[in-house]
Amino acid sequence: MATAARSTKYRRQSDTELSRMEIMEGAALCFEARGYAATSLDEVAARISSTKGRIYHHYGSKAELFLDVYRTGMMMNFQAIEPLLEHDMPPIERLKAVLKAHVRCVIRTKAFQNVVGQGVDMLRHGTMPANEHAELAQLAELRDAYSEHFSKVLKDARATGAIDYTNIKIALNSVFMCINGPIVWFTPRKGQAEHEIEALADECVLYAIRLLGYRGEMS
Repeated sequence: MATAARSTKYRRQSDTELSRMEIMEGAALCFEARGYAATSLDEVAARISSTKGRIYHHYGSKAELFLDVYRTGMMMNFQAIEPLLEHDMPPIERLKAVLKAHVRCVIRTKAFQNVVGQGVDMLRHGTMPANEHAELAQLAELRDAYSEHFSKVLKDARATGAIDYTNIKIALNSVFMCINGPIVWFTPRKGQAEHEIEALADECVLYAIRLLGYRGEMS
């Protein structure tokens, strides 16, 4: 993620060559820390050591930037799990792999996923103007498509008897509560080892599948 602590030389380069991803990374951190309403483009510019004009070169408004961060967060999720969906493996192992890939993505792109969560709340409460609200509704359809991947994996695992549930919507919501938990409680630590991240992901997945009656091992 981009930070505000940059040299003058780097700052000049960023003003010239600033990418949309750098802007989104800085914006995601700002939206995560202060929320959409309290965040200004001036704060985003300060976060990435650039100018507001450079942001306006790519985005026409704060809302447009927010929606792009939301969309990118969702695409990060899809990219994390889709390669696993067609792997030749037992359904329960596919379920574990997909859940763990999602948790890893949540941990590694936490600020983006926080924005996704904010977007869901904003759609529910109608806090954006009509044009942006319509785009939020389209992004909600993207979230629904993402949930469908999990629904299929859950159904496949249930068909083998490895897990059980009565209502797929309740099962999905319960699972997502577990695997989205790091959005709320995880705080990245400088120098945090990869094996610690893996252990956190395994624990989240274990809780999720235990809710579905799985009694086997994680590995």
